[in-house]
Amino acid sequence: MVLAQSPNLELSESQKAVLQKYLIHDETTWEDVARRVARFVASAEPTPELQQSWEEKFLSILLPMKFVPGGSILANSDHGTHGMLNCFVLSSEDHIHDITKLVSDSVLTTKFRGGVGINIGAEDSKGYIRPKGAPFQDGKALGPCAVLDMVSENSKKITTGNKARRGAFLFSMNWRHPDIWEFIQAKTQSTIDANFVKDIIEQMAQLAASDEATADKQAKLSALQNQLGTAWVETHLNPEGKRDRRWHNANISVQLDDEFFEKLDQGDEEAQRLWQTMAQNAHDTADPGLLLIDNAKRRSPIRDFVTCTNPCGEIFLPPNSACNLGSLVLTKFVHRNDQGELEVAWDDLAETVGIAIRFLDDVLNVSEFATPDQKDNVTNVFRQLGLGIMGWADYLKLARIPYDSQEHLEAIDHWGSWIANHAYRASETIAAEKSPCGVWAQIKDIKTGNPFEMWVDSEGNHYNGAEVLESDRQDLAQVPRRNSTVLSIAPTGSIAQLAACSWAFEPDFGLTLWKQVFVDASKNEQNWVQILNPYLDELELSEADAEIVKQTGSLAGTQYAKAHSNITNSFKIAREIPPGWHIIVQSKWQDWIDSSISKTINLPAHATVEEIKQIYRLAEKAGLKGVTIYRSGTLDSEPIKVGEAEKSEEAS
Repeated sequence: MVLAQSPNLELSESQKAVLQKYLIHDETTWEDVARRVARFVASAEPTPELQQSWEEKFLSILLPMKFVPGGSILANSDHGTHGMLNCFVLSSEDHIHDITKLVSDSVLTTKFRGGVGINIGAEDSKGYIRPKGAPFQDGKALGPCAVLDMVSENSKKITTGNKARRGAFLFSMNWRHPDIWEFIQAKTQSTIDANFVKDIIEQMAQLAASDEATADKQAKLSALQNQLGTAWVETHLNPEGKRDRRWHNANISVQLDDEFFEKLDQGDEEAQRLWQTMAQNAHDTADPGLLLIDNAKRRSPIRDFVTCTNPCGEIFLPPNSACNLGSLVLTKFVHRNDQGELEVAWDDLAETVGIAIRFLDDVLNVSEFATPDQKDNVTNVFRQLGLGIMGWADYLKLARIPYDSQEHLEAIDHWGSWIANHAYRASETIAAEKSPCGVWAQIKDIKTGNPFEMWVDSEGNHYNGAEVLESDRQDLAQVPRRNSTVLSIAPTGSIAQLAACSWAFEPDFGLTLWKQVFVDASKNEQNWVQILNPYLDELELSEADAEIVKQTGSLAGTQYAKAHSNITNSFKIAREIPPGWHIIVQSKWQDWIDSSISKTINLPAHATVEEIKQIYRLAEKAGLKGVTIYRSGTLDSEPIKVGEAEKSEEAS
C-alpha cells in the first residue's frame, strides 16, 4: 500500500513550539506524529485490509491538518498509558468508601491525561454529599468542599509519560446545596506569600512585648489578627513557599435550573443574594461560571444521564463517562478563485467529516482507561464523541463578515447544518456496520428537536428532529447511531496553535498575541511564544499602522481602519465585540451541537458587576447550556497577552 504523501507543511516557530508537546521517541515532525496516530487508531478496525484502508483515509485528513485530534490523542497514541480521552466526569455518593474512590479515581484519571468534572448535587440527587457540620455516627461531616480539597491536593502533579501533569478540574455544585456559599467563595482566596504571614506574626510578637498603652496595643493587635485571619486561609505551601489559591487547578460553576430563575423573577431574597454574589465573584476572580442544567438537558439525547461537564465545559457527561475530541480546521476548505471570490469545498468538508467521525469512534476502542467503570461506560454504553471546529474567526476575516452581524448568523446556519448532518449520517452508517451504542434502547425515543437527527415512519418517509416535534405520528423511529452524542465545540487552544488557526469560533483575542506554552508542568516555567495573525499580511499595512497593531493587538486607531471600515469590522478582537453578540453567536452555534460548547466571553477591565449579571441572564434566556466570563486583568498572571504593550507590563 502507498500511504498518503505529506503536503510538506512548513511550520512556523509558534507551531513548532506546541508540536514539542506531542513528539515521542525520535519523532521530529508533524508527519511523524500524524503517521503514528493514524496507524494506531486504525488498528481498531477488525481486519488488516480495513486497517490499511482507514489508516490511509485518516492520514488524508491528518497530514494537511484538515482535522486535528485532541492533545491526548496526539500524545498518547501508541505511547505511555494510551489514555487518549481529554475529559471525564466522576461522581460520589454520601459514603466514605465512595468519597475515597472519588479521590483515587481523580488521581488515576489525571495519570491518563484526562481532565475531570465533579458535581455536588442537591439532596436526593446524584452526587449529593452531606453539608459541613452535619452529624453522622462518629462525629460531624467535613462537607463537600473539604472533599474537593482532597481531590485538588492529591492531583497536583502526576507523572504521565516522561512529563508531569497537573490535575485539571471543573467543580460544580447545585444551587440548592446548603454549602453553596462556601463553594462560590472558595476561589476568592488569593495566592499569598508565606513571608507576608510571617511578617504579621513578628509584628504581633513585637507589639505584645512593647510598652504601649493597653487599649492602643489591643486595637493594633486586633487589626493584625484580622489581617492574619484573612491571609492564613490555606494550611499548605507550594514549592516556592507561597500559599496556593484554593482549588487553583479547578474552574468552578454553579448549576442553576428553571426553578432558580423563577425564584429570581419572583424577588426571592436568597436567590437574589446568591445571584449578586456569583456575579461579584466572577467579576473579581472569573469564577464561578454557570451551568444551566435544564437548558442542557432539553436538547440532549442523554438528558436523563448527564450530571456535569468536563473542565472546559464543552460536553455534559454521565458519571464515569468521557468524550474524545477533534476539530475541523475550517480554513482548509476555503480558497479564493481566479476572480478573487471566496469558495468553499463543501464536498471535501463532507468527506472529511465522515472520516473524522470514524477516526473518533475508533479512538474509543484503542484507548485505555483509568478505571473499569470508565472503560465500560465509554466503550460499551455511551460512546460519546466531540467533533468540533476551529478557524472560524479566520474564515470570517477572509469572507469579510463582521462577528457582530446578521450575515455571521446566516453563515453559522450554513456551515453548522452541513457539518452536523454529515456527522450524524456518518455515525448512523457506522452503527449499521458495527452496532449502535449500548444505551440506544434507552434514548432512541427521546425527542430533542435537534434538526440533524433522522427519523423514519412506517412508510419510509424521513423526518428531521425538529419536524418530529411538530408531528403527531405514532410510528416514528429514530435511525440508530453508533454514538449517543456526536458534536461538541472545545476551546482548541493548543491544537489551534498547532494548526495556525483561530480558536474554535472565538473572535481573535488579539491580532498580535503572546501565549504561554507549557512543555513540562513539573516546572513552573513557561515559554512565551509570539503569534502574529497571518491574515494581516493581505491588508498591506503601513509601518506606522503595523506598529500600532503590534503594540495593541488591534486595528483600532490605525489609518487603515479609518479608510477601510468595511474590512476592519471583520478584524474586530474579542474585547471590541459587544457581550450580547458573544451570546447570540454561541446560541446560534448551539443549534447545531448535540452536546455543549466551551466559550468564554472576554470583557474589558472596566466591565461592571451589573453588566455581568445582564450577560448571565441573557445567556439563560438565549438557551445557552453554560456561560463563563473573563474580565481582563482579573488574574495576576494571564496565559495570553494582547500585543507588545501587555507583554511588556508582564515583564515589568
